[in-house]
Amino acid sequence: MCEDILMKLFHKLLVAPATLGLLAPFSAIANEINVNQVTQYGIDQEELFEQDFDSNTFSRELAQTDSVLTNDSISGSSFEAGSFSETTIASFTADFLIGAVSGDSSLAIQDDEAIQANYSFEIGLNTTFTGDDDLFVNIGSGNTSGGNSLTTALDFGNAFNDQLRVKDVHYTRPYGEKLTVAVGDSLDISDQYTGACVYSGFTDILSDCGTGNSAGAGGDVTLSTSFDIGNGFTLGAGMSGLGGSSTDGIFTQESSDIWGAQLAYAADNYGAALSYASSDTSTVDTVYWGLSGYYSFDNAFLDSISVGYEVGNPSNNANDAKGYFVGLTTAEVGPGAISLGLGTSNDLNGGNGTTGLIVDDAETTMVYEVSYAWNLNDATTATVGGYIQERAGAGNEDQSGIALKTTFAF
Repeated sequence: MCEDILMKLFHKLLVAPATLGLLAPFSAIANEINVNQVTQYGIDQEELFEQDFDSNTFSRELAQTDSVLTNDSISGSSFEAGSFSETTIASFTADFLIGAVSGDSSLAIQDDEAIQANYSFEIGLNTTFTGDDDLFVNIGSGNTSGGNSLTTALDFGNAFNDQLRVKDVHYTRPYGEKLTVAVGDSLDISDQYTGACVYSGFTDILSDCGTGNSAGAGGDVTLSTSFDIGNGFTLGAGMSGLGGSSTDGIFTQESSDIWGAQLAYAADNYGAALSYASSDTSTVDTVYWGLSGYYSFDNAFLDSISVGYEVGNPSNNANDAKGYFVGLTTAEVGPGAISLGLGTSNDLNGGNGTTGLIVDDAETTMVYEVSYAWNLNDATTATVGGYIQERAGAGNEDQSGIALKTTFAF
């Protein structure tokens, strides 16, 4: 037993000098190294790398690789790395809203009398194939509830339950210098309209200068066009199947379809537009006419005034409906500008649907709004505002709301 222990100790004593002999050169080298010079060398190399290797270098020099894919289904397909970034532009928008409403909880459309916070996030992808055309894909997400009184009044956000979904896909192409055509899904027929409204509405009903059924006509599977007549005149036209992506189809007896046209004129500081829309549903057809205009002032107090008037004529022998709007925008007050608007509206109390117009011989209800918008920086804007929506009928309380919206664009 003692002999075994002595043998193991003898072996360790033999290994120790050999190990120290190997470590000795490394120790000598370490004493000769100048740590400051090594650090400076690393900094110099990093700066040289950053100068020589940027996004342009990657896409144009390092990534200029033509590859041929060959398998059972692909033969002779070639691609160039980096082409995606050269033809597609991505933009991102994040909106945040906090606010509350006060009104009447006894109505069928109840007011949510609580402070609520909502968000919306959207990605816009613009791709060109010729340098003049544009394929646009809009992807969005949000936590907006469909029954939220505030977000409904402001038309804010996406009721997608925090899911990311495709909202809009359409393709726009010019033909010559005069004609532009857009076709796609979830596209308004008024997409290519010039319009004549410079007022930025706080509530949804006043956002199209009170002509949302004609100058701001919606759509689903849509063809929208514009033609530059010249001398300041522009002609727009469009048609859409509102159930084009469903089994109702487009322009069928069961489908809800819409046609429209607009003649607009714009000068240096004023403009006007006459808009027409025919809404064809399975139950009733309605023809809308809208007239809107604006004038821009050149003074230190008032920036512009916008006005609008719209009439709807249903085909079921019902009374006609009318609506009007007036909106003012001040010049800069501090870092931003003030907007004040008023117009007829019946959206929040049923009435004749979602037209926002007042049926003849019915009680006139109005919506009033005021807002202040300013830029926090180049990519961030904020808008604070409030509104009052009148309600018809004795004992029905008006709805009022206040909110702050912040938008980040990047």
